[in-house]
Amino acid sequence: MRKTAYIVNSVAAGSSTTGWSVLKQYISNNGRVPTEVMMTGFSGEATHLAREAVKLGYEMVVAVGGDGTVNEVVNGLYQDGAAVNDGPVLAILPLGSGCDLARTLRIPGRLPEALKVLETGCTKRVDVGRAEFLNLTGGTETRLFINIADLGGGGLVVQKANKAPRILGRRPNYLWGIVSAALSYKARAVEVSIDGGTAMELCVRNLIIANGRYFGRGFFPAPGALMDDGLFDIVNVGNFGIVEGLRHVPKLRRGTHLSLDKVSFFQGRSVKATSEEEVLLEMDGELVGMLPASFEIIPGAVNLLVS
Repeated sequence: MRKTAYIVNSVAAGSSTTGWSVLKQYISNNGRVPTEVMMTGFSGEATHLAREAVKLGYEMVVAVGGDGTVNEVVNGLYQDGAAVNDGPVLAILPLGSGCDLARTLRIPGRLPEALKVLETGCTKRVDVGRAEFLNLTGGTETRLFINIADLGGGGLVVQKANKAPRILGRRPNYLWGIVSAALSYKARAVEVSIDGGTAMELCVRNLIIANGRYFGRGFFPAPGALMDDGLFDIVNVGNFGIVEGLRHVPKLRRGTHLSLDKVSFFQGRSVKATSEEEVLLEMDGELVGMLPASFEIIPGAVNLLVS
């Protein structure tokens, strides 16, 4: 096996003690392989740890956590838009409240089965997205995402979930975010240009810019998205009323929503979006900023271990 660094989300490890025990036992049983375990201590640290792992010559970096942890690691494997030292292989072990990328990649949700991918999986070059946007402090920021960027209601879901009482737990908090956002969020007018074309004015409840297929803990907004085709799948969920929107939630869970009149679908290599209203932006499950924003695909950017 490759010289491997495990970057572990300490919050996820603390909330899934059984999974963390399984991983520690696995590492102990494979002591012949040069290995280092790096625990995160604060939000954003996985990016710094990934860069450190690259400098130390690790051939594989394993992101242990949810989609947010994977996002941070991917950003650590890149600097100024280019792979650091051609980049090590990236592997994913789901251990968190949101592991939607693993669903797209068909990586098992249970850690004992997911660990088998480290031994039997194969590598595949996959695309990532690069986004430039207005961050939460008002500055311009550039950041990568590997799964999905979501404009509109998805950002409000994350915001409300983050503000919910911690005692409830991450999953109930997220469900609370979904319900409260559905009841309070109103669609915004957003100007969208794809691949430099003429801007369209869309009525946006959610504008989903998808590299992967799943988001929001199992919703299936982009059922045809491919992570190696050099294209975003772009799905706009328009101005649904509260009752109408809730009635169609099962279709979004099943991926059968694209035929609805208020849902539109596009593909493209780049997207620009602006609005005169506040429109929040979340990427890979984390609230990062708001419009204006631009997105572009970077083909074959990451060498990913898949099942």
